Amino acid sequence: MSAHPDHQPPELPEGTVTLLFSDIEGSTALLKRLGDGWPHVLDRQRRLLREAIAAGNGVVVDCQGDAMFAAFRSAPAGVAAAIAAQRGHALEQWPDGTKVRVRMALHTGEPHRTSDGGYTGIDVVRAARLCAAGHGGQVLMTETTRGISRAEAIELGSASLPDMDGPEPVYQLVAPGLAKEFPPLRRTAASPLETIEQGDQPPDKRIDRAAKDFERRVEDFVADQLERAFRKVPPSGKRKGTDG
Repeated sequence: MSAHPDHQPPELPEGTVTLLFSDIEGSTALLKRLGDGWPHVLDRQRRLLREAIAAGNGVVVDCQGDAMFAAFRSAPAGVAAAIAAQRGHALEQWPDGTKVRVRMALHTGEPHRTSDGGYTGIDVVRAARLCAAGHGGQVLMTETTRGISRAEAIELGSASLPDMDGPEPVYQLVAPGLAKEFPPLRRTAASPLETIEQGDQPPDKRIDRAAKDFERRVEDFVADQLERAFRKVPPSGKRKGTDG
């Protein structure tokens, strides 16, 4: 996956890198609700993310739509940036009482550099798939990132991420200012990698993608209804995690 062609390729970290993917939960609904106000909200949301990433000496690898991909030279730096970004979103005064909730995921690995200033490889895919499994306000981590960063986390058990070889442990980042209670991990959402990598495609592929996107929207609608129902469950009925 490469940097946006309209920008100078960033100086990316090499070797062991911590990757951060993020996207806005319910961005289509927000776009419809805000109308002409959406570009301003999206711009502010991107600025909050970029500020947090820069504070952690991270690099924005790519940004398309409401999805962002960043890289850090250390796992603790990536964790700190995710915490700062989530706090910033929670404290921001969004227009018209809007809540902009962003899901994030961190994975540490050794992605391959591309000649045009990006990354590729299974580590990139794993980070993106993990992000798609989360909820707005939630930061998920792989076992590798959690172990290297030594961040406080809740173990969510094992999850089977699309295109991965099998179930793998998933952790939820815990920090002051971050919510701790969320519905179960999502199973059908599109990953931010799909948004970033979509690019130009021939008509037949665009039609096929549109059909799949429609199916996904239906699945996401059902998932959203389940999530709303979950949030109405009394505190005693909520899922509990174990601090890692």
